[in-house]
Amino acid sequence: MTPERRDATNGQDAEHGAAADPVLEAELAAAMGEFAAREQPPHFDPRAIARASGAARRSRLALAAGVAAAAAAAVAVLVPGGGHGDGPLPPATGTPTRTAAPSAPLDPDAAVRGLFPAATMYQNPGTRGQVRLAQVRALFSGPAAFTAVWGEDGLGATCGARADGVLAADPSSVLFYRGTTLLDRHASLTLDPVTGRISGITCGPRRGDPGDPTVAGRYGHQGAAGAADCGRPAPATWLADTPTSGTVVHGWTVTLDGAPPFMLGVDDTTGRVSVTCR
Repeated sequence: MTPERRDATNGQDAEHGAAADPVLEAELAAAMGEFAAREQPPHFDPRAIARASGAARRSRLALAAGVAAAAAAAVAVLVPGGGHGDGPLPPATGTPTRTAAPSAPLDPDAAVRGLFPAATMYQNPGTRGQVRLAQVRALFSGPAAFTAVWGEDGLGATCGARADGVLAADPSSVLFYRGTTLLDRHASLTLDPVTGRISGITCGPRRGDPGDPTVAGRYGHQGAAGAADCGRPAPATWLADTPTSGTVVHGWTVTLDGAPPFMLGVDDTTGRVSVTCR
């Protein structure tokens, strides 16, 4: 008999022996029951697992909400307004600030028509109260320029001589009248190249410029003798600027006592004057 056969035979004999012994069979059954109770596999309950998972998720959400609330409270303490949270929180994405558009450069004609009527009217006690110095200052590049050009009682703008009439071919060629008399003064305004505002004035002698006797003769007479054009009374001051010329005529834009301007034409042959009111 081979060893394998012998072992199988011995095993069968042992099993038959155990079956034949009631005491041994009872002890074996008790031992098997005790082992089964001690090594019982865990119970699988999907509903219990789901409940446990939901509880864990709710715990995490509550924790996150607590952290967010704490962060919001910290931000509220730091808002502007004394650190007490009395102002609204800034938006997450700020709105771009609109930059104010730069003001347009001042037109040279506006500089002339703003300065010289104001200066001659300010020199006259009867019309001084009509001058708004704040508007005059706005014509200048800065306070220092206004002080230097305006001078005392506006005399700086007329080169130190009291005047009631101004003839301005352009900002760099300005002549002055007192009544119908052409003064020996010549002014040249300096305008800021960027803003167009007045930054200075240069004064000197007239150097033979004849002016315009027709215009001076029309507006240089005070009172009833002065011309009353376009419904305006005889002026105390006048300005003629922006000259035009043709074959036998020339013209000016005329401002009387700071009122809105109108067109004046002069026939060089006959001396006849025509007025175009606006």
